[in-house]
Amino acid sequence: MNQILIIDDQKLIRDSLKVVLEKNSYEVHLAETGCKGLEIIKKGGIELVLLDVRLPDIDGIDVLKKIRAMDPEIIVIMMTGYGTVENAVQAIKIGAVDYINKPFESKALTTIVKLALETHKLKREVRGFQDRNKMLYGTDKIIGQSKSLQKTLDMVNKISQIESSTVLIQGESGTGKELVAKAIHYNSSRSSGPFVEINCSAIPTTLLESELFGYEQGAFTDAKRAKQGLVEQANGGTIFLDEIGDMELSMQSKILNVLQERKFRRLGGGKMIDMDARIIAATNHNLREEIGKKSFRQDLFYRLNVLHINLSPLRERKEDIVPLTKYFIHEFNQSFKKNVRDISQDAMDLLLNYSWPGNVRELRNTIERIMIIENPEIILRKHLPAEVIGEISLELSSPKRPFDPIVLGEDGIDLKAITESFQAEIISEALMKAEGNKSKAAKLLNMDRFSLRYLIKKYHLS
Repeated sequence: MNQILIIDDQKLIRDSLKVVLEKNSYEVHLAETGCKGLEIIKKGGIELVLLDVRLPDIDGIDVLKKIRAMDPEIIVIMMTGYGTVENAVQAIKIGAVDYINKPFESKALTTIVKLALETHKLKREVRGFQDRNKMLYGTDKIIGQSKSLQKTLDMVNKISQIESSTVLIQGESGTGKELVAKAIHYNSSRSSGPFVEINCSAIPTTLLESELFGYEQGAFTDAKRAKQGLVEQANGGTIFLDEIGDMELSMQSKILNVLQERKFRRLGGGKMIDMDARIIAATNHNLREEIGKKSFRQDLFYRLNVLHINLSPLRERKEDIVPLTKYFIHEFNQSFKKNVRDISQDAMDLLLNYSWPGNVRELRNTIERIMIIENPEIILRKHLPAEVIGEISLELSSPKRPFDPIVLGEDGIDLKAITESFQAEIISEALMKAEGNKSKAAKLLNMDRFSLRYLIKKYHLS
């Protein structure tokens, strides 16, 4: 039940308002002076105050200032029998949501109170939604410890503080371009505005223009009524143009024009509409190469490339595989109510040595699939998909030098021990050839330094 406080020095008004509001299921508190009203507010629970401008002890405007200082969330509606434009303007500036003149009809008052409470509730819900998005898409939710990722996150934090400069995100599929775009939006001053996403490769070119810019009634056969486009809907927020490298040249020129003019027209319309949205574009193409092929406009590239973020593929930042795997296990334990405790070391070795062509998305899908279908207590080598195991097997069975054939006897063999022994021998030889230089040894073995350091430590090699 909403709690309302009436602060008015006239008993008749206090009592009559109390009767009217209680009939509408509000809990009503009364105060005849500003000081008594402030004491009631200090106790907590008051959501809305009906405040008279003229009080015997404190001026109503001063009471409003004190209420705003105590709790800015409280709704205040000013009442007066001596209303002036100056008083009304001053009250609204300080934070009152409305200003009504006495005498007023009870129905009109209850309508104002109801609308004020509903509006306030919606604002609280919107703030809660914004806070949730900030938490979901904060840079701390982008998992990894590699230097390249940390550099990217520093860039994201800096870009978030800038109001509207265009951003271009480049990276292979699955590297997290959408996640970075959302982190920029939800941690910026535009976070209260919409985040509008459009996949440029998923919408046919014939429809893309009307989707982006909207249309007026009668612009084409099926245009029965006017429609806002996504650019217009994104005003005050961000529009995310995913896979912009797949956009045809005819549309690229229209996007370029919008970026230059910050204005656009709906299809079939003559009126120019202002664009107040930050544009973040993303692509898995090398746009400089596409420019050379004449499939991407150079002038559009330079317009988009004001602030640039390049996301490295997972194979180039293998330091992130371990924390990402642990994070996904924890995430899916919560989502699917599973109890997977860990991943075995040999299974983790395979993850570290796999090239991950699908990047973080592929790793996430791999862990998700294992936890849903296998549901192991510990993720083992046997739970990994064939492509992850197969790539390692291929590497180990194709050494750079001949080796003695392995005879499979009746009692079988310990494949893991033999594989690890052979791997340790090859790494030792590479270290000797490189005279102990780990960077050179890693190049000889076609692996990154992090993976090599990990294996050196695992096999106790000097």
